[in-house]
Amino acid sequence: MKRNQKGKGNDNMETPQDLFDQLNRIFNFNFDAACTSKNSKCKNGAFFDKKMDGLNVSWRNKRVFCNPPFSQKSLWIEKAYKEVLDNDCPICVMILPTNSMDSRVWQKFIYGQCHYQIVTGRISFIDPETKKPKSGNDSGTTVVYFAKPIVS
Repeated sequence: MKRNQKGKGNDNMETPQDLFDQLNRIFNFNFDAACTSKNSKCKNGAFFDKKMDGLNVSWRNKRVFCNPPFSQKSLWIEKAYKEVLDNDCPICVMILPTNSMDSRVWQKFIYGQCHYQIVTGRISFIDPETKKPKSGNDSGTTVVYFAKPIVS
């Protein structure tokens, strides 16, 4: 899968630095799973523009931040779920549109299994060409925390 470089809808919108910084202070990310070499939020990333697809590399032992291309969010949700439960990825924090909560993939891999937080207000994601916040986020934003359950 290649990230749409032309800017199809929300596929290329970048995470605002302040949102990433808030999450990074808590989770100390070391891998950006869905980025380009120009917009990676971490030193290490799966760079679409260098043919490294985050869907096809291991996330083992990585603390993952992921703002996936929204047109393919189902693939990324399933990948995060499997990497955390089956491949020793300690945490994946994913940014998703709130309207994905009624999808089948949400019901299968997130609902009742992951913690999530609906962000208050509307996030203005960053346009990759202008590097300026773009208004018009009409679905809201949800942050999902994929992590293994604590068992006693």
